[in-house]
Parts: sequence; C-alpha cells; structure tokens
Amino acid sequence: MSNSEPKQMELFKAQTTWFHVFKDMVDNGDLARLSGSSIKVYLVIKSYTNFSSGKSFPMIETIAEKSGISSAQVKRELKSLEEYGYITKSKIGRNNCYTLREKVVIHDAMGQETAVATWDYLPSTVKDAVADLKNVLVTRNLENAQIVHIDKLQVNVTHVYDNGVNLNIQSMMSDLDGLPKDLREKLLSAWSASQNRKKEQ
Repeated sequence: MSNSEPKQMELFKAQTTWFHVFKDMVDNGDLARLSGSSIKVYLVIKSYTNFSSGKSFPMIETIAEKSGISSAQVKRELKSLEEYGYITKSKIGRNNCYTLREKVVIHDAMGQETAVATWDYLPSTVKDAVADLKNVLVTRNLENAQIVHIDKLQVNVTHVYDNGVNLNIQSMMSDLDGLPKDLREKLLSAWSASQNRKKEQ
C-alpha cells in the first residue's frame, strides 16, 4: 500500500448511521404543536443515542451547536419535550442522561383516541417493539405486551355539590384487571359509591 492510499481513503468517509421517527408524531398533531427548535433538539439527542443501551449523553453545548440554537433555548425545548412525553432526563454523575420515549396514539374504529402506547427508544429493539405493539392491537390483549406500555384507563373526576364527587371510569371493567389490586379495589369502590349516589338522586 502506498503512502497516498490512506490519504485517498480519507476522502471517502461518510456517516451511515440512521434512526427513525414514527409517523404518528405527525399524525397525532405533536409535530404541529412542538416548536421547530424542539424537533431539532429531539433529533440531535436521538442521533447520539447508544444503539444497545438507549441512553444519550450529549452536553447542552453540543446540542446547541448541532441544532443551531442557544443553550438557553435548548433547556426550554428539553422541558417541552419532557412535557409531551418524548424524553426523560436524569443525572449520571455530572452528566445529563437522556432517554427518548416513543409514543403512538391508538384509535378505535370510529377514529377516537382510545389509548397511548409508549416505550423507551432502544435502537436495537425497534423492530421488536413494533411487533409487540402490532401483536397487542391484533389480539387486544394488553397483558401480552413485553416492551410497550399502553395507557388505556381514563378516569374523569368531576366535583359537584356538597363536596360530592362524580367518578366516571371510561373503560371496560376487564381492563381494570391489569392494575395493582389495591388501586383496582379503590377505583371500583369509588365507582360503586358514585353509582349509588346517582341512584339516590
């Protein structure tokens, strides 16, 4: 190999790593609600995510440099991404550790939102996570999910007169079976009490 060959090889370097963004971020309206700067921050952090661990450790200054926005703006956008459920932040030593969260909204046959599926972004298991979610949607068995967490139970509490509470559980009773026993019993007790109050009125 001649001395010129290594120099020529340096001319042909390219970054071929890729990462995905679920189309649901567009379809569920989050892309429209998030600022362009938030998306930039999200993409930079995702590009630094470790393939095996799913953790990302870019410094604020690095995110600012790569996204073209100020460090102060980066901090604001991180809070926004946390509020929308696309990122969680922790500290490991003096470094920020970011874990990205995937989020897919599930709709019923009428197009109404019925649940939100979420899981930690782990590049090495993306295919498994998608297969896991598809399996749950086909079987309709939430307990089959190994990677994906599905929030389905919706509890609306409405305060009424004399400190009374109207509790409306918008879920099939069978869906409560997946909850911890003490929480399930409290919800059912509260729901039963609210039904009794309605009958007495």
